[in-house]
Parts: sequence; C-alpha cells; structure tokens
Amino acid sequence: MKQEKIQYKNTEKFTPEVIDEVVEVQRVYGLTAENLLKKASRKSSSLYEFFDWDNSSAGEKWRLQQARCIINEIKIVVEDKEMYAFENVSVKIEGKGSPKKLSSREYKPIIEIMGNAEYRTQIIMKALAEAKYWKDKHFGLKELSNIFSSIDTESKKWQNKK
Repeated sequence: MKQEKIQYKNTEKFTPEVIDEVVEVQRVYGLTAENLLKKASRKSSSLYEFFDWDNSSAGEKWRLQQARCIINEIKIVVEDKEMYAFENVSVKIEGKGSPKKLSSREYKPIIEIMGNAEYRTQIIMKALAEAKYWKDKHFGLKELSNIFSSIDTESKKWQNKK
C-alpha cells in the first residue's frame, strides 16, 4: 500500500480523544500493551474506562481467560488430522415453566458439533466471519486476491442458507 494520509475511524467507543491517546503512546513510547496500560492508568485518560481497575474483579476475569485458553488449546487427532477438541457454541436452554427459550454459550466437543447441523452451521458462520475479518485486515495485499475472492464466494453461499 502506498503511503497516504491516514484517517482513523471514529466510533461511539473509539472517539478522537481515545484514538489520539493510542497514537500518542505509539509515537512517544512505542505501542505495546504495557505502554498503553501505563497511559490508561491515569484517571484523566480517555482510555481509563476501558480497563477494570478493581484487582479482585480483574483477577477473576483473568483466571476465566486463562481457563478459556486451556480449553482452546486441547487438540485431538481424527484420521491422522489434528484439530481442536472443543468449540464454543450457542446452546438453547429450555426455560422451566416459561415458554421462552434461553440460550447460553458452552464449549462442546468438535465430534458432537460435526454431527449436529445447528452447531456445525454456527462454526461455519464463525469461521467465515473470522475469514472476512482477516480479509478486511489484509485487503491491501493484492497477492491474496484469489483467497479474498473465495472468502466472498463462500460467504455469499452461506448467507443465502441462513
């Protein structure tokens, strides 16, 4: 991509003030998680609200994230192919005494997911969303245009199946 004037996208969450602080950290200190956290730790920072400063709450959230990482790293071998053992899917919960159907997220074994059309569709839609994110992130790499085209084609097919 040729060098152009960069314009950052403002959103409700990422206001010009937030983006300016991130860019300032990048320019002055180098953009690392540590440097951004240091800048955000000042209550006057527009980044402050993005972090959980209560150590017991943050500690619990971190341990939950570590648990997710453990679940996400377990692999199985099926027909000489290695794959991740669990995927996170939306699971319907029948409400007792209530006509409402509730849903929750849960990790299910990949073998169970492959045999369940609803779970399998969820995983395919998730994979396509990840592929689209990857495509959008790397759109400037014209060398990958054939891959981008395949992502678009498959996405259109599955959007029609929804």
